[in-house]
Amino acid sequence: MNGQTVVPPELNKHMIRIFKEFHEHPELCHQESWTTKRIKAELTRIGIPLLDFPIKSGVVAELGTDGPIIALRADIDALPLQEESGLPYQSKIAGVAHACGHDFHITALLGAAKLLKTQESQLKGRIRFIFEPGEERHVGAVEMIAAGVLKNVKAISGIHNMPTLPVGTVGIKTGKLMASNDNFDVTITGVGSHAAMPQTGRDPIVATASIIMLLQTIVSRNISPSDRLVLTVGQIRGGHTNNVIPETVGFKGTIRAFSATDRKLAKKRFYEIVNQTAAAYDQSAAISWDQGPAPVDNNEDVTDIIQHAAETFMDVVPAIPSNADDDFATYEEYVPGCYAFMGSQGQSNLHHPDMIANPDGLQYAAKYHEQAALALLNALNHHESFERD
Repeated sequence: MNGQTVVPPELNKHMIRIFKEFHEHPELCHQESWTTKRIKAELTRIGIPLLDFPIKSGVVAELGTDGPIIALRADIDALPLQEESGLPYQSKIAGVAHACGHDFHITALLGAAKLLKTQESQLKGRIRFIFEPGEERHVGAVEMIAAGVLKNVKAISGIHNMPTLPVGTVGIKTGKLMASNDNFDVTITGVGSHAAMPQTGRDPIVATASIIMLLQTIVSRNISPSDRLVLTVGQIRGGHTNNVIPETVGFKGTIRAFSATDRKLAKKRFYEIVNQTAAAYDQSAAISWDQGPAPVDNNEDVTDIIQHAAETFMDVVPAIPSNADDDFATYEEYVPGCYAFMGSQGQSNLHHPDMIANPDGLQYAAKYHEQAALALLNALNHHESFERD
């Protein structure tokens, strides 16, 4: 269905224009002041009231009439990454870029707000727009929920742009879509020495190398081959020169899982391997553990309703589960929801220095939000509630 116009041409042009603004002004977690002000200004221009919640950044707004409440969510923060796209509207902020496409998400939800505002008097309920800060640090959803943004919400819908899907296509599936995320930071402490006299110290480089290799047995020997779990060490730090054995060596990484059982087991084995291997080398280990969101787990009823709505104007394909994470999962722990992958095929994949979401996909994303909201409100007016899986 790519190529057709699914929103008014003037709205599409406006979305592309403000998308470029957001792309030029990326902001990191808890620093989204310009972004927050720009979103508020756009919602005010459209005529959608802002809701007052105790949040430092981000925006919540709502429109509609009396009836059930559903929520639409977009994340708004950027990545600490230097953009290398070469585009005329690339990031103006050194070392910060919208390399995950949250600028696309913001713009699409603003576009949907405009579409839904024109239908406000006909709505049979209320639509709450959640512009969430801090997703990349997986703190935003927790903070928004603590502030009360899900109060009385019966269902929630959201999207993530997906550069591997063509514009005009959306990937949807029931159940587990994205993995859980746990991050670790380990410091191994030994005894430093002259490189030519290793017997006078306890080498943390050798110990750390052994630990990193052994950690891969969690995946190969503790997790069923039919399950999905990834353990990656993404950073190693330690040492200053070639002829000195350092006192400490550290490493950081992440674990992604789709099963709560596997997630728990992986953490247990991680601590055992790190602590006991360090002890075998007569050294000590300090582990910092950052527990992120659970897997994104789409509700069957909500997903089925939204899928049927999307099929009326765009191509729908089965979504391929991703080992990436998203704290949309945290909302789904409280209310039934559906998260989908919106086609944004461009020049690179997510989190790459030259990644950019294709603005041609904005009209489909905005229309998707609109139709999802209308379909969910219609269903809620014919059913008491959605059943949580």
